[in-house]
Amino acid sequence: MGITLNYSASQLVNFEKIKDMILSKDDETVIVRTENKIKRKKIDGGVHLISEPEDKTYRVSFLKRRRLNDNTSLPFGYINTR
Repeated sequence: MGITLNYSASQLVNFEKIKDMILSKDDETVIVRTENKIKRKKIDGGVHLISEPEDKTYRVSFLKRRRLNDNTSLPFGYINTR
């Protein structure tokens, strides 16, 4: 899922914040709250549109790559043949 583009989200998740999260190597998270997120829900055999609050948590994750000490990354299983 992506970021809902609005003013309040852009104040919490921006280039500087993401850069700091990557370079700090901490497990820092940012929670973005959307007060009125429009969603589709299956209710009584039909689909209804509802509006409800939603929280999204953003964090740096390297699930498919390994991070090196110089802030570069390589895919898991990469073997340097040189």
